[in-house]
Amino acid sequence: AVKACESAYNHGYTIGGSLIIPYIINEIMEEVHKIRPDVIFYGEGWTMSTQLTKEGYTMTTQANSTQVPGFSFFSDTIRDLLRGSTFDATAPGFVTGDHSSRDLLEACFMGAPYWAGHPGQSINYVSCHDNHTLFDRIALAAPEAPGDVLIRMNNLAAAFCILSQGVPFFQAGEEMLRTKPDGHGGVVENSYNAPDSVNSMKWNDLSKPEYQDVYNYYKGLIAFRKAHPALRLSTFAEVDANVSVVNGLANKVAAYEVKGGVNGETAEGIFLAFNANKADAQVKLPAGEWHICVNGEKAGVTSLGTASGTVTVPALSAVILVKGEVESGAPETTVPETTAPEAPAEPKPAGFNWGAVA
Repeated sequence: AVKACESAYNHGYTIGGSLIIPYIINEIMEEVHKIRPDVIFYGEGWTMSTQLTKEGYTMTTQANSTQVPGFSFFSDTIRDLLRGSTFDATAPGFVTGDHSSRDLLEACFMGAPYWAGHPGQSINYVSCHDNHTLFDRIALAAPEAPGDVLIRMNNLAAAFCILSQGVPFFQAGEEMLRTKPDGHGGVVENSYNAPDSVNSMKWNDLSKPEYQDVYNYYKGLIAFRKAHPALRLSTFAEVDANVSVVNGLANKVAAYEVKGGVNGETAEGIFLAFNANKADAQVKLPAGEWHICVNGEKAGVTSLGTASGTVTVPALSAVILVKGEVESGAPETTVPETTAPEAPAEPKPAGFNWGAVA
């Protein structure tokens, strides 16, 4: 395994951590990092029913994360919190109406699910190669919601996931509302054996304003995270000293304040508020004037306006504010031209109120 990874690291070698014992994972990382110290190792750390043939060994699972400090794990904790249980396709999550635990929201935002040894071990995601796409999963949990509401739920999940401490991850196409229609009015959950009509990227969707807006929203969230090192802390000690929870908020509203000056952060502070209600929420701000860089419609590093005292967080939206100087002007809203051939059109899944995204 070590030699295979040495020769394959440039090709994105995938490791199923829960099927390998920790010392082998550590040897693989050590050898590959001699060649490429910037390679990131992560995988699925699920607890499987693997039968060990020798006593005294454990597997590389989330529960054993401290034995592989350089290895990261997909966080099903934040996944199920935001979008609903993977094992019940219609169960709601935070963004689709569930009354999620404040303690669990706090832990995930801090990059501290119960099993993680440090924030970098938490791969924060809401969609990947397995199971439903984010948009399909949201639509299954909220079948009566119109298309514009489904998009707001999608973007709220993305904002929480991408801007939390830890390592953000999303499935290719999530940023353009990827869906996997089965051709018979439904959607495919695990599509490893499905044809291109299911798995292909529908690139021509980017010609539609609704999809362009989502694409640019994701692009803006990524730019914001990259511009603010305080969102990328490496130890729980740093997180505890610089990130605080805002208390006394309405149900299904969460907010966090991040101090400036840490980890090279140039802003005086960052304030992040998330509203999963179907009505607007008022959230009290710390003292001073704050620049809004992310709201329910746009995201980026430029100021969309200012707020002092309190800020209105629209229904099913995130509002992210920065204290101190920020760029002025509207965020970039261009989408790259695409010339990929369009896959054959598939009917939209029955029962979904596609509304604005039809």
